[in-house]
Amino acid sequence: MSLSAKGHRERLRQRFLEAGIRGFSDRDALELLLTYAIPRKNTKETAAALIEKFGSLRSVLNQPPAMLQTVPGIGPAASVLLNLATSITTQSFRLKKGTQVIDSPEKVREYLEIKMSALRKERLVALLLDSSNRLIAECILEFGTVDKAAVHPRNLLEKVIATGATGVILVHNHPGGAKRASQEDIRLTRNLRDLGKSLGFRLLDHMIIADGETLSLREEGVFN
Repeated sequence: MSLSAKGHRERLRQRFLEAGIRGFSDRDALELLLTYAIPRKNTKETAAALIEKFGSLRSVLNQPPAMLQTVPGIGPAASVLLNLATSITTQSFRLKKGTQVIDSPEKVREYLEIKMSALRKERLVALLLDSSNRLIAECILEFGTVDKAAVHPRNLLEKVIATGATGVILVHNHPGGAKRASQEDIRLTRNLRDLGKSLGFRLLDHMIIADGETLSLREEGVFN
C-alpha cells in the first residue's frame, strides 16, 4: 500500500474518532470498515464496486458472504466482516422475553426495521405479550411467500393458548416492496382483531416493514 493510501486510511479513522459516522458518505463508511479486513490494499475502489453492484450500503451489508465474494477484492475475511456487522446489530436489538415492555409502535419500530428489513424472503411473525405488554414469545406464522388470505387463525390461536398471551402484534416484511398495506393485509388484520375480541386476546397492531421503514396499521386507522 502506498504512503498516500495509508495516509488516506488514517484520515478516515481520525474523522471517525473526532465526529463519529456523521458526514461520511456510504462509500466512505464502507471503505473504512473494509480497512479492518483488508489491511494492505486500498479499499476505496472495492467499496465503490460493492455499492455499484448491490445498489446501496444497506444492501451490501445484507448480502450473504458468498455473494459479497463475487466482487473483486472481497475475500473470506472481508465478506464475513461485512455480514457480521448487520448480524451483530440485529442480535443486539433482539427483544428479551419476559423483560421487554412493548406498549407503542415506537418501542418495536427500530428493532423490527433492523431485524426484518434485512430478510430476503417474506415472513409473518407474531409478537406475543402478557397483560403488562411484556414480550412472552416471538413466533413465525408463515415463511416464504406469505399468502395472507391463507393464514389460518388457528395457527395464531394455538400459540396464544400455549403461551397464555393476552396481546399480539403482527409483523411482516415486504422484501423489495412498497411500504403500504394491501387489501389482504387489511382483511387479515380485521379478521384477527375480531377473533381476538371473541376469544380473549387483543390484536394491538399489524406492522409492515419495507425498505428499512415500518408502517403501523393502527396508526393508519385500520383498527377503527
